[in-house]
Amino acid sequence: MKNTFSILFYLRKSKNKTNGTTPIYVRVTVNGKRSDFSAKRSIDPFKWNKSKARAKGTNEVTRTLNTYLDTLKQKLYDAH
Repeated sequence: MKNTFSILFYLRKSKNKTNGTTPIYVRVTVNGKRSDFSAKRSIDPFKWNKSKARAKGTNEVTRTLNTYLDTLKQKLYDAH
């Protein structure tokens, strides 16, 4: 049997916050079974690049968020 493993970051628009930001969620799929959980970060939906699953921009806040997402992704791969 072929093992599959994938990680996807996405915005959960159904849980918009009152300040206009949207929480970032992580979907981990292992052999077709999905698990979703919060990345514990939020972002303005207009600053999110859906195709790259990353924050848009080059300011310090954006770089910090993208670094956090990269670190989280690496920890998930290491745990797998």
